Amino acid sequence: MRLIVKTMLFWTSISVLCMNTNLAKDMRVDVPFPPTLMPGDPSLPTGHLLPLGYQRQPDGPVKEYAQPLTPTEFWERHARDYVPLVYRQAITKAPAFTNWQSDEYIAETYGDLDVLIEKKVEDRVNPVRLRMLLSEFLDNYHEKDWYVVSLLPDPMRAEMQVPRSLLCGNFRTSILESNLWLSSGGTRSVLHYDADHNIHCLVSGRKDFIMIPNKYADQLDLADNKKAGSGFSHMNMDQVDLLHNPQVSEVPWTWATLLPGDCIFIPSKYFHQVRSYGRSVAATIMWDPFDKFNDSDCTTADIDKYTALSEVPLQWTYKKGDRVIDMGYMNVETMRNHFLTVMEEENVSKFTPEILSIMYEMNMLDVQKGRQGH
Repeated sequence: MRLIVKTMLFWTSISVLCMNTNLAKDMRVDVPFPPTLMPGDPSLPTGHLLPLGYQRQPDGPVKEYAQPLTPTEFWERHARDYVPLVYRQAITKAPAFTNWQSDEYIAETYGDLDVLIEKKVEDRVNPVRLRMLLSEFLDNYHEKDWYVVSLLPDPMRAEMQVPRSLLCGNFRTSILESNLWLSSGGTRSVLHYDADHNIHCLVSGRKDFIMIPNKYADQLDLADNKKAGSGFSHMNMDQVDLLHNPQVSEVPWTWATLLPGDCIFIPSKYFHQVRSYGRSVAATIMWDPFDKFNDSDCTTADIDKYTALSEVPLQWTYKKGDRVIDMGYMNVETMRNHFLTVMEEENVSKFTPEILSIMYEMNMLDVQKGRQGH
């Protein structure tokens, strides 16, 4: 009983700390994870109205490696079949690993750059997103309910390391964007999946991940999301209602805890829920999934040479003065190939407004077919 009371008090305190108050935030990083299931009211399902993870024991930890795999190994063991992994101490050579421990350094070096700000408790139904200077964020984020979730500004890419798994073949040429995540801790995401593969690398703090394969989507109370490629659950991650969603107790999950220097591979469409503790700084590298791995340049590429994120091509970036800082744009090569296919089918050599109209009509037909299938 004492353990139950302590657990409920802990999660209540976390909820209070994440409200929009001016109180200093809890910076602890020693929270037990994965959770231990506890007996409760025998008339209620185990884990009812407790955070996600208390409903059943995990199947085990995500597969770990002491160093990043080669690109070919990464493809054959994980990326091809959408299997997550954790790399321990994969980015410790990055200047960011040392420099970004200091708010003063970040403010002095990058404070004049704009970033996007969200609330620390993710809300995809009624999202709030602001744009502000990084220096303004750093002056206030320990007291405010603020969280940087933004494209990683171009100048900061020079201090971030690319794990060797991405340094040849399609991996190197398919990178879409890189994102910056910065908070004082106490953040928690909804249970969701993304359209793209990504490697999420932690510089400071601690993050816990609950990982669920996409094949269990029907058991996770998904939102009716028309945005192609991504999706999320309506469930309250702090109080899972097992009377409304009893099937959650049958969904298997694995777990991972990241500490500074660690990275996790989150495959496209793989459900994950994330909590952060302590001052948290992270960067992600996102790329478009592909069906075949082209390793033609892997025999000559020096994948063991330190490579900064600024040395690899990205499709979507942000530099000072850009009017737009958004995330989640599609692969421009996919769009280009789609244009070329339609032009070939219509037997035309120039892209015209008429071709664009044809593509729009094709897209609307696809949407209507999708709606009929619900």
